[in-house]
Amino acid sequence: MGYDVLFRDGRIVDGTGSPWFRGDLAVDDGRIAAVGTVGPDADADEEIVLEGRAIAPGFIDIHTHSDFTLPANRDAHSKVRQGVTLEVVGNCGTSAAPRYGAAARGVDNWFETNGVGDEVDATAWESMAEYLDHLAGGVSLNVASLVGHGNVRAAVVGYDDRAPTADELDEMCGLVAEAMTDGAVGLSTGLFYPPGSFADVDEVVELAGVAADHGGFYATHMRSESDGLIDSVEETLEIGRRADVPVQISHHKAIGPDNWGKVRYTLRRMELAREREGIDVQCDQYPYVASSTSLGALLPTWAHDGGDDALLDRLRDASVRERLREELATDRNSSWDGVLVTNVQNPDLKHTEGKTIAELAAREGEERDPADVLLDIVLEDENRTMHVNFGMDEADVRTVMRHELTMVGSDGSSLCQEGPLGEGVPHPRNYGTFPRVLGHYARDEAVVSVETAVHMMTGQPAARMGLEDRGVLKTGAKADVTVFDPGAVAQVGDFLDPANYPDGIEHVLVDGEHVVRDGEHTGARPGEVVS
Repeated sequence: MGYDVLFRDGRIVDGTGSPWFRGDLAVDDGRIAAVGTVGPDADADEEIVLEGRAIAPGFIDIHTHSDFTLPANRDAHSKVRQGVTLEVVGNCGTSAAPRYGAAARGVDNWFETNGVGDEVDATAWESMAEYLDHLAGGVSLNVASLVGHGNVRAAVVGYDDRAPTADELDEMCGLVAEAMTDGAVGLSTGLFYPPGSFADVDEVVELAGVAADHGGFYATHMRSESDGLIDSVEETLEIGRRADVPVQISHHKAIGPDNWGKVRYTLRRMELAREREGIDVQCDQYPYVASSTSLGALLPTWAHDGGDDALLDRLRDASVRERLREELATDRNSSWDGVLVTNVQNPDLKHTEGKTIAELAAREGEERDPADVLLDIVLEDENRTMHVNFGMDEADVRTVMRHELTMVGSDGSSLCQEGPLGEGVPHPRNYGTFPRVLGHYARDEAVVSVETAVHMMTGQPAARMGLEDRGVLKTGAKADVTVFDPGAVAQVGDFLDPANYPDGIEHVLVDGEHVVRDGEHTGARPGEVVS
């Protein structure tokens, strides 16, 4: 029998968590045609002898923000070179669609401020269906999208800190239903960020229930991952219980020394919710002790009422600024040495990239308050600055990683080394999440086995999404395949030099077509929308 591609003599890590076994894998017409032993007389257009290198299902990045970068980087360089063949976008309450009303302004501003406004015409879509159709025009990996609660709220209520009226809530439910019908796979919230932070539990329950009615799941950046971590987990479980929806706790962690160790409690709480209450709750994690988000997210929720323009006006008001400075000084649960500025849009602030707030305060020469330095940057950069925050504990990272409810999610975007998407000093998770788990944590530190790590990246997220033909190497499944060298796979970049493609990812097939061959991108764009 003839095949398109035949991999010979590999360590087959099939995505189920079972021990690897030596064997062959054949691909034909975009699907896996055979797994195990393929006869020596089998014919193939291309035969690749692996000599014991690992062959696994393509990695599924369950938590990403590439809905904003893929329209400008359809080759998805930093993800496919990690072995990722499917990204779930639209997380943390923000998605590229729907873009109605104030939500449209937010989406359009992202493309403009990140230097890709000339490349991406966001007016090409409004609905989720139109956005997914736009991506389906050619992309190197498969894409599934959540609908962002922030988009829905901004479209109907705007950025005001108030509850929706009954009519507005009905309209919001209608937008979620529309997005789900259009192909979204669930609802995401960012209850830490405005406007999601202005929502109460009842609002989220109503919207999550709509997603559940359409077979979707609920992913959440919880209201707090620091001092309010335990209360936030309880709130999340309440939403799952009342909405009867599968729950995905995004990038589970505990920020700040006072909260280190609490993940042991929250993970046990998730176990009990499953065992005793029937709540289908799981979580995902990126393998680092530092998070990344906007610098303005460090400001209290009340400062964001009314959106960015209102925030900037508050920063110009001396009395309000003093209140903010005092709150920042008293509420910090980690050192200013751990707040690293990574990307600014104002050219006059480029000198701040790659420097911590503590370093920038010291550069001023006269013991300037770090809080004032932060407020100045947010104001002068019009709340467009990104930062990395070193607030987590390595022991917690390992505790979460070992847990059977945990999947791998980068919380990053598809970037590339050249052009606007190569600017700044992004979090290394954008380039190295999956190789870091396989190399550092599985091979070098034995925190999990390679088989378990692959399951966390493949079969487990596929099951969460209800995908029966992806995530596991089996006959008839879609031929999303990643070949890696277990002895060489590794993240190459670090926090000061992150934009390096990893070592050890040798071949990546998406729907049976080589997107990465011998470690290099082929330029192929066979990806499709998964709904």
